[in-house]
Amino acid sequence: MEPTADEWLKYARIFKKYDFYHLIEVAPGIFTPGIDSLRPGQKVILDALAKVDVVGRRFLDVGCRDGLFCFDAERRGAAEVIGIDNDLSLAATEFLIPHLGSKVKMVGMNLYDLSPEVFGLFDVLLFAGVLYHLRYPVWGLKKIISVLKDGGTLVLETAILDGLEDHALLYCPINDESPYEGTSITFFNVKGMVDTLYSLGITVREMFFLEPRAAPEAAVGVAKLPVNRATFVCQVTREVIHPWHARYWDLTHSYHTQGETS
Repeated sequence: MEPTADEWLKYARIFKKYDFYHLIEVAPGIFTPGIDSLRPGQKVILDALAKVDVVGRRFLDVGCRDGLFCFDAERRGAAEVIGIDNDLSLAATEFLIPHLGSKVKMVGMNLYDLSPEVFGLFDVLLFAGVLYHLRYPVWGLKKIISVLKDGGTLVLETAILDGLEDHALLYCPINDESPYEGTSITFFNVKGMVDTLYSLGITVREMFFLEPRAAPEAAVGVAKLPVNRATFVCQVTREVIHPWHARYWDLTHSYHTQGETS
């Protein structure tokens, strides 16, 4: 059934009160006026999440914006859904959550404040559209991994440096050199992303790309290196962490004083 003129007018008045990021259906045929150009990338994430069993599980969305993925997880049977964002969406908290009768909880906070003591541990964690904005990327990854259960699932979506895969790389352009804008300063290549996650106890099981992969020659002699969007579906496998490396990075050691190497 097509929405009536009165229904359109009712929602148009509500929509004027807020800035929307996601397109979310609020009545049959009526969607919030989000950013339409982002829908293809969001579909890649939704398709990846559709392969993850969330029924009866705790789900955390880091960088949740208006809650598109939170509401999807709730509809698919997640036992508890929490979203955090460092710029909390009033459209979600004041309108969408009550309008949809949702039990999703959204909290305004920085991801660096995450710890198991805040919300406990999660079975599934979505980390989409955030990593390439981080000034402290590996610390951010460490924080989100700290709130995942052993064997849990991480779905990570980010912008990647494309076309260069001979070495694990991290590209850190600033200001006008960024392929996007000034807050977008952290671009792993795929090998760099996979290897970094593995060193932190996360094994990539599947990956999906928004655009066809760039050829290596695309990165030669250009002012801005090519980027793509990638979604990584991963599993927590802390047993792969090298114990001596973990002690070297995170604790104390006797490498220099006693020659300890293992």
